[in-house]
Amino acid sequence: MSASETRSYAVTAGEAAKAEQQLQTLRECLMAHEMAHFSSVLQQLASARLNASQALELEAFQLLARAADVALAPDELLMPAKSLQLQAQTEQHPLAQAAALRALHWVQMRMRLHHAALDSLAKAAELYERCALPRLVTQMRAARCRVMLSAEMHLELQQFCGEMLAQPGELAPPIHVMLLDYAASAAYYLALEEGDDDGAAALWRDCLARRALVLRRAREHGLATQECLALLNLAMVTATCERAADCRDYMGQLRAKFGRDGYWEPWLALCTLLADCADADAGGDGEGAHAPAWQALLAYDAGLAGDTLASARLREISLQAIRRYGRRWGYLEQALQATIGQVAMERRYKRELATSLGETLSAVMERPQLLYQNALLAQHGTVLENSLVQRNQELNNALATLRQEVAVRQATEEALQLAHDRLEQQVRERTADLGEAMRSLMQQEKQLGLSRMVVGMAHELNTPLGNARVAASAITAQAQDLRRGLDAGALRRSQLEGLLDSVTQGGELVDRALRQIGQLVERFKGLSGQTTEEPAMLFDLADRLRFCAGNWRRGLQARGVTLTLNTPEQLWLHGYPGTCQVVFQHLLDNCLLHAFARHAGGAIVVEARAGVDAVVVDWIDDGCGIAPEHLSQVFEPFYTTQLGQTGTGLGLASVHSMVVGLMKGQVTLDSAPQRGTRVSLSLPYGEAP
Repeated sequence: MSASETRSYAVTAGEAAKAEQQLQTLRECLMAHEMAHFSSVLQQLASARLNASQALELEAFQLLARAADVALAPDELLMPAKSLQLQAQTEQHPLAQAAALRALHWVQMRMRLHHAALDSLAKAAELYERCALPRLVTQMRAARCRVMLSAEMHLELQQFCGEMLAQPGELAPPIHVMLLDYAASAAYYLALEEGDDDGAAALWRDCLARRALVLRRAREHGLATQECLALLNLAMVTATCERAADCRDYMGQLRAKFGRDGYWEPWLALCTLLADCADADAGGDGEGAHAPAWQALLAYDAGLAGDTLASARLREISLQAIRRYGRRWGYLEQALQATIGQVAMERRYKRELATSLGETLSAVMERPQLLYQNALLAQHGTVLENSLVQRNQELNNALATLRQEVAVRQATEEALQLAHDRLEQQVRERTADLGEAMRSLMQQEKQLGLSRMVVGMAHELNTPLGNARVAASAITAQAQDLRRGLDAGALRRSQLEGLLDSVTQGGELVDRALRQIGQLVERFKGLSGQTTEEPAMLFDLADRLRFCAGNWRRGLQARGVTLTLNTPEQLWLHGYPGTCQVVFQHLLDNCLLHAFARHAGGAIVVEARAGVDAVVVDWIDDGCGIAPEHLSQVFEPFYTTQLGQTGTGLGLASVHSMVVGLMKGQVTLDSAPQRGTRVSLSLPYGEAP
């Protein structure tokens, strides 16, 4: 129900005249956002006694103030504005209808229905002309500038402002200042779009001159709102022109007179960023000099959201700055992305303009029918009012139904969120349980590997230790017999020689056992990856392989095994030549003990080559191969299928430890039963001292 339906219309002539003066103040308001400065007038009129026309006009201005609030969605205000305009037309209140059209024009402009907004302004101007209010007619004509700027009709806006400014005698000071301001805005955006530097420079000069004139005229005539806008626009223009000092001066003037937390704060934030970028550009060419300003500009652009006119203009200017400074400072990727963003915005604006034009054409096609309907509505106002009441009731019912559906959907979403939270909690609990199980399994694997290592080491040491103990016991017994013979004085030469032979054999047995134990200990030490104390040096790996092959030749011939070397003439490597020789010996022993253990003869091919980052050595045999179930364990210490027979299970484990642990290389193994084995070593070149 509108204000006109609830207000008492029995007002005196004095009350009506006072309300008319206050309404005239609102009518002369140039833009919707200026309604914030007349909130006290709106509050006074809201509590005053008004006639029907005044009450309806007040409701239209209240709607105009709401339309300027960017926090409210414009599509939610479109139907109320149209209904209010239709009610004022039906009840034949032209001033109220003009105010409703002004509110409707602002909503349409926020929805980018620019042609419809221009049509609403034209209708409002026609109504004010019928009411003999020429200043308001001129004001409605001038209000077209805002729509043209929003529609990016910059050249047309410049020409339109020039035509109206050519007759300054007919313009009131607020209108004159507003036209100067929009002419400067047109020059500003034309300069941004200008590809020619000389042409852009002329436009910037024109823009700055008009902005300065706007500020001077606004202060001369006491136009506080337009003075505030002039300072804000001058700060933005000087920031764009990289005049940081002037920009900060205008921002200081604006905040000193009009304070903070106004609608201009987002624009001043952008001005500050542009001034910082200009200072950084003037301060030095190094990346560190402009990196903070650049990151702040990117963060500001990323934070712009929404689809309001203000945010769209802010985004356009920030993208333009990113393009300019990105090319200048070498951030070409961000500059390209800014260009892509501008292109995307242009395409979206074109689609919106096309939609607006299509809706406007549809409205033009429907105009005869609308005129006929308006005539019927003028004759049957009461019927229309009843229809509107019924429609409002239907809308209220539909809204109630919609609210119920929303409540049901919210309850469903809350239930789904609760189920989702429970599921996430269960997943976290299961993940924790799985992690605990994995840790327990890894501990068991470690204990199993340690047990296997201890058992293998004990098994390998038991035999030489047992031999040494037997020999030591025999030597002790022989020594005791010798002592008893010496004490009795009955020791014969033959008996002494036999005792010496036995002691000599026992000592040799102990020595062999100790050497075997020492070899096992050295192999076991090799598992640590620190098997040598030799310093790293530059050596020829190809020459080392040829040296080893010469030492192995006689033993290989005895076994019927052929060894083929495929190496370059020289293969230099900075590393440990002795350790490499030990590695090659282990690989040879592994072939002789396992690959060719079941048959005589065989072939070994050793290929060495220089890779990109390392020397690669491939050791290939055509032996019996390795079963798949053993491949994952061949590098574990004391793992062997011939424990107690020929192998100790330390050969490949030592190779892996020395190559990976000491030489920081890699070892890979590829094998299959009856298809031989390939061991690949990757030895980094290292750094020569």
